[in-house]
Order: sequence, then C-alpha cells, then structure tokens
Amino acid sequence: MRTYICLPGAWMGAWSWQFVLQRLGAAGHDARALPFRGVGERAAELSPAHDNDVFAADTIETLEQEDLRDVVLVGHSFGSLIASLVTDRIPERIGHLVIIDGGIAQNGQSIFGRIPAEIAAKRRTLVKVVNDTEVLPFAPAGSLIIDDPELAAWTHRQLTPHPVACYTKPIRLMNPAGNGRPMTYIACTSPRYPVSAGMHEKVQAMPHIRYRPIAAGHNCIISAPELVARELLEIP
Repeated sequence: MRTYICLPGAWMGAWSWQFVLQRLGAAGHDARALPFRGVGERAAELSPAHDNDVFAADTIETLEQEDLRDVVLVGHSFGSLIASLVTDRIPERIGHLVIIDGGIAQNGQSIFGRIPAEIAAKRRTLVKVVNDTEVLPFAPAGSLIIDDPELAAWTHRQLTPHPVACYTKPIRLMNPAGNGRPMTYIACTSPRYPVSAGMHEKVQAMPHIRYRPIAAGHNCIISAPELVARELLEIP
C-alpha cells in the first residue's frame, strides 16, 4: 500500500481530486487530497498573509503530524509548485514527486516570471480585492478545457479566488528542483494548455525526470481521472 498526498491547482480545493482518489482507494492505497488555506474548502480563511510558503508549511505540518513517509506527493498545476517546495524542505518524507502539467520551480523566480509574459500581463489586469486580499478571480467555465459541459459547469461552481501573492512572490528553493527525489511529470497533450505547453519540451530534456504524456486536457484530474490514476498507480 502506498500513501498518495494530492495537492490541487489554483482556484480549486481537495474536491477536485475526488475522482482520482476513488480509483486509488479502490486499488488499496491510502490516497487523500489537501486543500490550501483560503482556497477551496478553506475559502473562508482567505487572508493577505497567505502565499506559497504558507501553503507549503501547512502541507509539511500535515506530513509531520501524521508521520507520513515514503509519500507519493502529487501536485496538479499550481499544486505542483507547493509539492516542489515541500520536497525541497523535507525530502526524507517524499518517496516520489509527481507534477501534473505544472512548472518546474526555480529559485528566485515567481510564477508570473515563469509563464508566458503575455499571459502573466493579462492575469495582472484581472486582480481584485476580496477580504482585503488581492486575488486572481477564476476563469469562465469555457476556459477549463473540460469537454463535458455539465462537468465543466459543476467544476466552475466550486472554484474560489486565489491569492495573487502566490503568483508574484519569488520562489525560495534551497536545492535543485526535486531535491534528488524520483520525479514524474505527467503532461496533458490533448489539448495542450498555453501556460504549461512550453514546459513539456523542457522536461523531456531533463533526464532525471520521468516524462509521461496523456491524451487529456489540463484539468485531467477532473476530466480524465482514469488516465491520471493509471499513471499514478504505475509509478515505479
């Protein structure tokens, strides 16, 4: 039995992982998802103090309090950044780091500094203030890259604003990406998401990362959970 700890993408909560968790649980594994403070199920806790370091610290606290070891730590999209920060801080508890259609974190670089400049500029114009906190509002249902309109609408109804500090604050890494732990990158290729498409080629040139393309859109954990679960179950 393996322990899978899954982290959600921006605007999402633990709920976004439920279809994948069902499949991992049915295969006999301990699989759970953690929401971030101020987002998803914890949206009522939104505060200007919340950023990537807070999210990483919360995740680390859970792993340490429950004494979880040899964890398969999985981050979808934005969640892959937090998974990378956690692996940087406590590699001794991580058995395998999985990034699903996210970026490869680099020390001193913010998310807005990594993604295409035109996309970052557009997102900056959308910033609003909620509960005295600058946030990025969630995108319309049609931009979720989920073909099933009912599933897209269901997903959209549960999205919550995301602290913009997570995108503007430079990332602090003390070790190379992955911190020496085994890594898998699951790339969503059908269609490719503009924010992460350029990362696919970069990852394929990194021999220490196991590259796994799947024929699904960016929000594959919702639209193609069977493909994601299969990849997670096949991790060495």
